[in-house]
Amino acid sequence: MVLIKISCRLLTTEEKLWEKLGKPESLQFIASPVLKFVPQDGQDLGARWRIDHVYQLKLYLFGFIPLGRHDIQLVNIDRNTNTILSKESGSLTRVWNHRIHFYEEAKGVVSYADQIEIEAGLLTPLIWVFAQLFYRYRQRRWSSLLRQPDTATPSDSETIL
Repeated sequence: MVLIKISCRLLTTEEKLWEKLGKPESLQFIASPVLKFVPQDGQDLGARWRIDHVYQLKLYLFGFIPLGRHDIQLVNIDRNTNTILSKESGSLTRVWNHRIHFYEEAKGVVSYADQIEIEAGLLTPLIWVFAQLFYRYRQRRWSSLLRQPDTATPSDSETIL
């Protein structure tokens, strides 16, 4: 098992980051075009993530190369400590646990960190290299997403964020 931690600074507020983190469309944006997540059941992911729901997804590299199944389950959301924990796994990885933690270090500047725990058997070294590159890319995409104008988000009593 390997552990990766990648950090950056984002020009935003904690509140705006929470708003974006709560939307499945944000994952699609920050992962695109490197990875694409498609629900296995063909259903929409919804407007907001739900805690303890297992999202069963098909994963594609560059939108068309199938990488198999990938499941995401958000297991812990703590707005007091600005922490999100997901337990993930899939065809290529037995374990892909992801922890997001952030805090506003100055007005309009958020220190953001992704911590990923990976177990992929013999593929672990290759997946480790991919994750190093991918999470750096994701953090650049977060910067881009957070510069976009805000849009209204529907409320949902089952949402977590």
